[in-house]
Amino acid sequence: MTIATNRELNLKNKANFYPQQNRTQVISVTSGKGGVGKTTTTVNLAIALVQLQKKVLILDADLGLANINILLGFKPQSTIDDVIRKSAKLKDVIVSHNSGIDIIPAGSGVQEVTQLSEMDQRNIIDGFEELEGVYDYFLIDTGAGIGDNVLYFNEAAERILVVVDTEPTSIADAYALIKVLSTTNRVNAFDIIVNRAPIGQDGRETFKRLASVSNKFLDVQLNFLGSIQDDKSAHEAIVKQVPLFNLYPSTRASRDILRIAKSIDTSPVSLKARGGLQFFFNSLVMQ
Repeated sequence: MTIATNRELNLKNKANFYPQQNRTQVISVTSGKGGVGKTTTTVNLAIALVQLQKKVLILDADLGLANINILLGFKPQSTIDDVIRKSAKLKDVIVSHNSGIDIIPAGSGVQEVTQLSEMDQRNIIDGFEELEGVYDYFLIDTGAGIGDNVLYFNEAAERILVVVDTEPTSIADAYALIKVLSTTNRVNAFDIIVNRAPIGQDGRETFKRLASVSNKFLDVQLNFLGSIQDDKSAHEAIVKQVPLFNLYPSTRASRDILRIAKSIDTSPVSLKARGGLQFFFNSLVMQ
């Protein structure tokens, strides 16, 4: 596996940073609990979008517990923490993976976004102003649960994908996340992805269980975006530190991922969309 260095990527960025008419769509990928495959879903969806000729940037927003770099088998030279500390510019931190996706790595032990100083917040916003329009999609791999960072990243995004599996605890925790975001953060629209759907099932029963309780007690709209079939190859891909979509593109799981990516790419832009990356980070730090 060949990973470009931050310095090499900087040269690439200088050549590729050009104005585009279409702004970047900001999507968070989140879950009520860990262990449901949220990060692997984020990475594989990003690669599928690249196959659809889209430019995709991922932010590893599981601050303090970053693992996208582990999943993809690289060690970042610098992280978003260096941007906050002004020891690096944001475009210099971005790592280019040979699958075609770009990644902003998270650092270990990065503090809560809500605890950053006004100057630190400004440093982040200034960096993202330079990226506006360069990418078609900005995917945020949030932490799991209902911590402050998770809630803030989700509220600021214009589209939220909730990853859930068939386990009762996963469904219960997904409901808890949706409940907090809807009642406290005034978010009322969610896309649901059912991961590890049993062979022969399409995940709709799991979705119906989540939607049933959500519609009964909450004023929210849940959209079934699709399911990803359970596949033993997924574990092998993690061990090899190669995304499933690259390692086994013809499996049912990879085809499911591509189908979901196509659905995302053809869906109308959310009414919450109000300005792409710059709006996202201004919204994030001003809450």
